[in-house]
Amino acid sequence: MPTPPELTPLPPMAGKKAPPLSALIIGSGFGGLGMAIALRKQGITDFLLLEKANDVGGVWRDNSYPGAACDVPSHLYSFSFEPNPNWSRSFARQDEILAYLQHCARKYQLLPHIRFGAEVREARFDDAAQLWQVTLVSGEALTTRILITATGQLSRPALPRIDGLESFRGPAFHSARWDHGCDLQGKRVAVIGTGASAIQFVPAIAPQVAHLSVFQRSPAYILPRPDRAYSADEQTRFASQPWRMRLHRLKIYLQYEARALAFTRFKGLMQPAVGRPFRHMLRKQVADPALRARLTPDYPIGCKRILLSSDYLATMARPNVALVTTPIRRIHPDGVETEDGTLHPADVLVYGTGFAATEFLAPMRITGRDGIDLDAVWREGASAYLGMTVPGFPNFFMLYGPNTNLGHNSIVYMLESQIAHVMRCLAALRRSGASSVEVDPHPYRQQDRQVQQALQHTVWQGCQSWYLDAKGRNSSNWPGFTLSYRWRTRWSGLQAYRFTEPLAGLPHAERVLQPGIPFETLHARFLRGFLRLAFRQLIGPPHDIGFQRRVVALMGPLTPGVRGNTRTRTTLGNVPAECLTPRRNAVPGALLYLHGGAFCLGGPDSHRSIGSRLAAHSGLATWMLDYRLAPEHPYPAALEDALAAWDALRAQGLPAQQIVVAGDSAGGMLALALLLRLRARGDALPAGLMLLSPVVDPALSGASMQTHVARDPMLRPGWLEQAVRWYACPADALDHRPLEAGLQGFPPICLQVGEDELLLSDAQRLAQQAQRDGVPCQYEQYANRWHVFQLQAFQLASARQAVRRLGAFARAVVEAQVQVPSPSPSPSPSPSPSPSPSEASHHPSQPEASGTTTAGSTPATATDPLNPIPGAPHASADQPPPASRAAPPP
Repeated sequence: MPTPPELTPLPPMAGKKAPPLSALIIGSGFGGLGMAIALRKQGITDFLLLEKANDVGGVWRDNSYPGAACDVPSHLYSFSFEPNPNWSRSFARQDEILAYLQHCARKYQLLPHIRFGAEVREARFDDAAQLWQVTLVSGEALTTRILITATGQLSRPALPRIDGLESFRGPAFHSARWDHGCDLQGKRVAVIGTGASAIQFVPAIAPQVAHLSVFQRSPAYILPRPDRAYSADEQTRFASQPWRMRLHRLKIYLQYEARALAFTRFKGLMQPAVGRPFRHMLRKQVADPALRARLTPDYPIGCKRILLSSDYLATMARPNVALVTTPIRRIHPDGVETEDGTLHPADVLVYGTGFAATEFLAPMRITGRDGIDLDAVWREGASAYLGMTVPGFPNFFMLYGPNTNLGHNSIVYMLESQIAHVMRCLAALRRSGASSVEVDPHPYRQQDRQVQQALQHTVWQGCQSWYLDAKGRNSSNWPGFTLSYRWRTRWSGLQAYRFTEPLAGLPHAERVLQPGIPFETLHARFLRGFLRLAFRQLIGPPHDIGFQRRVVALMGPLTPGVRGNTRTRTTLGNVPAECLTPRRNAVPGALLYLHGGAFCLGGPDSHRSIGSRLAAHSGLATWMLDYRLAPEHPYPAALEDALAAWDALRAQGLPAQQIVVAGDSAGGMLALALLLRLRARGDALPAGLMLLSPVVDPALSGASMQTHVARDPMLRPGWLEQAVRWYACPADALDHRPLEAGLQGFPPICLQVGEDELLLSDAQRLAQQAQRDGVPCQYEQYANRWHVFQLQAFQLASARQAVRRLGAFARAVVEAQVQVPSPSPSPSPSPSPSPSPSEASHHPSQPEASGTTTAGSTPATATDPLNPIPGAPHASADQPPPASRAAPPP
């Protein structure tokens, strides 16, 4: 198709390197144009839309075969903000839809932003620059802050895998690449495939060909297309009274939306809604019982796409049309041979074999943070949060991505929901001042589980169709109402994202910003005021230790834990402890948590909010140690208790590489001291270390001790000074001075700190020390958050997200050492027998039974602890199977 004069391609950028774009869109169909219009409406003009062809339109440009038309009513298959009163028919033809899209491109002044003839080869995220580097097939490179793909699910024609495909000597083409120069008049035509395209072009070409052979693998359920022409009076009323057009659109939407009940909830409705009308039309249009039988599907209604046509079945009964249901053996130069040896002569071969619908974004290669390849992430099947975003791919959005296809309504409605959601994310990105927005792995996995579980109850299961990928996973369809999808994209979602910017000078260091969610902001302000009045004023001098402990005990119920764990009060190495054993997705191993409280306050009850969530998200049995407190038990009592607990875990037969040590505030210093003491003893160190706002300098000499006094709603310098006095650690005890002792040989560290707290400098200096000593450190600095804000996970989404990241880190460092099953929606099989709490306490020398491997199971691969992205490529683990689980039995 020639390029219209108003769609003149933009010349390639030449000369000096262009500045980064604010956004780059790939594809100019409904999704790409709608996205570009939304950007312009918000005043964003430094964007580019790349289109590999020479015109806008997407599938409506490519699919120009005879009879091409929409199977959704025209007034619904158009933008809500750009209604068209002049639709000629209730179901618009291809040329009219293409003209509509060209009109939108002109009206909204998109043409200066479109680069035609620009096909993308790959896109790679530059971690250092926080930009996407996009390379075209021509070799030209572009940079953009935001990358948005709008290539759809039906953009890549799929050719059948048949021997001799290239040997056919006549014209051969796919319906999406229709050869309009090929005259079919009087020709023998073979059509392979009977999908949505074929049932449109077969009736259109049948009257002009000499003979038409239609090769069918499986028949389709077909409903009449209630198509009619709009009268001039109707068009005039739509134009002069827009409310009539909106009401007409709403009526159509509600009619089609109601069909979701049959597709997703009440499958029994498919029989009266589809089965009976289909059989009635079949009997009416096809007199031959044998032909009717071959045109009747043998699979559940809706399992494959339900098609619309009022004349396809009648076409099959034409004398010059033959329906061939015998499988094809091979293609010959002069025709098609079937398995029974029959050669069906043909002058022209047309493929109506659909599209590679589950090969999202192919053949482009998309590489995200830390070199993660999207194809590798999707090796078990494509998925995306709300069909748009994937962890590890910041500032990247897909329109019409995985699980957003519909079987009952207009995809344009879904695209508008997605576009609005992308604009919400971009607005939050600007408000926060962050450089990147990225979905958190937990909601990504959670939504994928929900979608896949819901799909099991829909009509799209039970047969092989283009909805399913090669592994039988439905990565195409949305299992619900379009209205519910719009609700999710509009009113939820932002809490699922992380808004960050890199911190200079440290690898894997980022500042986590808040996107300005009103409810979250209100909660944070309330908590800040409450802590300032009820905690900061009542904890520390001049109050005695008994009073302070009563205050902490009263506040414990305000930070509740979560369900999903078995909680057991026991002892570990003769030290009182609480063990939280996850009931789902358990990982062989243990997490030893040392609570904060300035060495003189707190215990498992005060920190259950963190401990229970760590257990649930890591899958590790989490031991909350109730170590001895100062001033009654000064140094080294707490450290001795931590060592005793560690030794008890090891004595159970648990390898060090299956243990993670964690601590907050003073407990963070205690965790560091534990590892320094283990290193001094020559013992193996744990798999990982997690620190929340740790104290690392007993001298309290950090700069933030002076600059952040007014900003921290929890800590006062006087309380910290009191704690140091009561704990009474000698000046020469290097195990409590990690900045002097060094971190050489330490395992990977995950370090979280609030930006408004007194101990900010301590965390920063520790991260710098880790870098100097060559220790991998994932450093996260949370803007507008305070000391150990993770305790408020019940109230704050940002705190829940932070704890989820800690849990993911803990699981990752253990998985990097041992072969364990990946998380799944269903409960994990019970691991090998574990000692009871009493056995863990009184028989520390008794080893646990060895783990076993189920026949036929596939070993998991290791995970990068500093990049715990689900599905990312991992290095293979070379450790033996886990020996124990170090947890009370559920």
